[in-house]
Formats: sequence, C-alpha cells, structure tokens
Amino acid sequence: MAVEFLDRIVKVQPEMITTLQELLAIPSVKAEPAGAGAPFGREIARALEYVLAWGERQGFTVKNLSGYAGHLEFGNGDELVGVLVHLDVVPAGEGWRYAPWSGTVADGKIYGRGAIDDKGPAVAVMYALKVLKESGVKLGKKIRIIFGCDEESGWGCMEHYFKHERKPDYGFTPDAYFPLINSEKGQIALKFETAAADGGDGVVLKTFTGGTRRNVVPEEAEAVLAFPDQAGLARGKALILAQGIDGITVLALPEKNRLKVRAQGVSAHGSTPELGENAIVKLAQALAPLEGEGSAWAAVRFIRDRIGRETDGRGLGIDCQDEMSGALTINLGVVRTEGGKIRMEVDIRSPQSADYSTLKEKIAHLLSLYGLTITEYSTMPPHYLPVDHPLVQVLLQVYREETGDWSKPVATGGRTYAVALGNGVAFGPGFPGQPELAHQKDEYITVADLMSCTRIYAKALYALAREE
Repeated sequence: MAVEFLDRIVKVQPEMITTLQELLAIPSVKAEPAGAGAPFGREIARALEYVLAWGERQGFTVKNLSGYAGHLEFGNGDELVGVLVHLDVVPAGEGWRYAPWSGTVADGKIYGRGAIDDKGPAVAVMYALKVLKESGVKLGKKIRIIFGCDEESGWGCMEHYFKHERKPDYGFTPDAYFPLINSEKGQIALKFETAAADGGDGVVLKTFTGGTRRNVVPEEAEAVLAFPDQAGLARGKALILAQGIDGITVLALPEKNRLKVRAQGVSAHGSTPELGENAIVKLAQALAPLEGEGSAWAAVRFIRDRIGRETDGRGLGIDCQDEMSGALTINLGVVRTEGGKIRMEVDIRSPQSADYSTLKEKIAHLLSLYGLTITEYSTMPPHYLPVDHPLVQVLLQVYREETGDWSKPVATGGRTYAVALGNGVAFGPGFPGQPELAHQKDEYITVADLMSCTRIYAKALYALAREE
C-alpha cells in the first residue's frame, strides 16, 4: 500500500505543475481589507478560495475561517496531525527573468513569487495528502493542512485561526530547509522615526526611501537632495561618485538644483541578511560627504554608523550568539519619508539566550542619541524541540530513508509556523547546499524538488498518522 501511494505521485506530476502555476498566478501580496472574507486583501482571499475549492474537489473536509485562514482535512481518530503552510507572499520587486506571476516553466524550474516560499511546498503537501487518500491507506489519526494568509507580516491569520480551532497535537511546516529545523531564533519587530527636518543653509535631504518589507533585505533605495545652487549640485555629484561605491547612480532632476541618488543592492530574506547587500545602508554611505545638520541627516548618520554593513548588531551593541541557535542578525528593511517624518523598520533575529529587555534598552538609548524614537516594538519568543523528540525522530528517519542524507537538524533565524504549532518543526522544502531563493527575484522551485518533496511529505504524513 505504501508503495502504491508513492507510485501515484509520478502520475499526478502534470496536474501538480498546473495547480502550482495557477496558484502562482494569484498575486497574493497583503493589501488593505476588501470586505467580508478578505481581511488581508482580495488576492490573498482568492488564493485561499482556490486551494479550498481544490480540496473540495478531492473530497476533503474543508473550512474557511472568514478569509483569515482555512484548512482541509482527511483521516480518522482523535489525534490531529497538522501541516501549516502560507499563501501570502512578499512583493515581487523588479528585474525578473520571467514575469513573477506567470508560473513559467523553463529548464526544469517553475518560476514565480512564492514558488519556494511557500506555494510550491503547499502544493506538494496537498498532493501528498491526495495520493494517500486515493491509495486507500488506513489512517488512525486526522491530517489537517492549515493555510495561513498573513505569515509574511503579522501572523494575524494564526491568531484568528487558533481562537476558533484546536491546535494540532503535533506537526510540521514545509517552509524552511531539510533535514529539518528544530531551533528557531526569537524575533524583534521594530519601528522608529524622527522629523524629516533639515538644519539650515546646506544640502537639504528631501526624501530618503527604500525597501518593501521589514523581513526583506532592500534591493533598491533612493534619496532626493536639494542644493543651494547649480555649482553646489555639481560639487555634490562629484563627491558622491568619487567614493567609487558600486551600485550608486546619480541623476539630475527637472526641479531646480535637485539631484536623485539611487542605490542598487542585493535582495535576500531578512533572516539571512548576510546573503544580501542592503541598498538603504549603501545609500546612507554614499551620502556621507554631503551630510548637514538637522534630524533628517541625523537619521542618515544613524543608518551609516549604527546599522552599517555588518549584520550582527554590533553597531547597536546588541551582538550576541549561543551554540544552540547561532548569532543575532539585524536587517533594516524599510525607510520611508512621509508625513514630515523619516520612518524605519528593522527586523532582528535573536538567539535563544538573548534577553529582550536588555536588547530594547540598548537600542532605545542609541536611537535617542540620533533623535530617533521607537513607535512600535513587538517580540516573538524562540522555539526549540530537542533532537530526541519523537516527532523529530520520525521526520528525520523519513528524510534519511528517502535521500540517504544523514545531515543533522539545524537552527535558523527564520520564523515559521512551527512556533504557532508549539509541538512542531520546520521540514523542507530546501535541500542542503541549495541557494537561498525566498524573497528574491527569479524565485523558483525545480520540478524535481517539487516531486521529491511530495514523496517525503507523503511518507512523513503516513508515518505520523497511519493506523497502528
């Protein structure tokens, strides 16, 4: 019987690819509420409706919780095995090889925003459950796939869902790496601001803008500068370019004596900022020769002096690490000039041993030296399951049998729904040695990996829920 459900996976490959393409075509980026059933915007609601309609066609038990989240379920028994996936994605950004909402298949890869994070894995789990059902295997537990709709922002989906539904007894989320993640860092979401005021007769910083999300390393940033005269503009342009910073371009604007300075960085997931190149920081460094007085320029100095190109928080005096989860990381993901303010958003991933109150105290003190004040501050605790935990052992055994890879569980700075589960871990879809693709342009999942993940998830669900 077990061999039969694995054989079925090969047969559903074309259908799986089509399903993923159709799901990728929905630009499910968080937006303003769009009425009943769409608390995170119409497109995310449409993605949820799509997967639940698919589940109904397969004969699963289906439920939509007012557009916040939903689930499909199969099996029998009192115990509940949960698989948590998410349908929301970060903005696509620019510069894609193939259109980010096209689901283009090329060279054995399926391209699209969400292909690896997290729509591809969601489809793999959906079809893993489909082949189990169609093969007639006997399950002694219920399996529930829970679809979240706000994972990339505030997790309002899980807050709502678990107010109305019981938590699974245990489970996993396919939203990280293999062999599995049993240790996740804590997270601090931080917003702060200052008045966007200049200090006199020098160069005026009119705007400073960059980034799309707190948890994405910003790929682009730009500033608009106003000079007293054309001679000053020419000198300013020369000073910026003389530094020889890669990825900096300067453009004169039609408005009198104004200059636009652009910085090009490299995007990466906010939990691994060391893999990217922060365009906001690069821009602050490029503007250093022109700095004047006033709160706007103080904000730029803060970015250069206290954030900088290091990603471990040392500029803020918060660098720390431990053996269980590794080093703290920090990502300045967003800067906006709006409403007479310069506003910034920072994402910090902290090791298991970090003390939140101490970190906040140090950050607030240094912010105050630059005239910046905290406007929002929230935390999520770290998460850990020991290697000898029964769930960890079952999933490791399945992975090792399928791949022959005996790599050990790893820690991550990423935050996954395993935290919401409590008794859960992150399990795939990334295999050891593969490039980081989440939150980057040209995101993709290979067809081969999609199929491998489906086999692993089908075997894992069977191992966790089979009738004893």
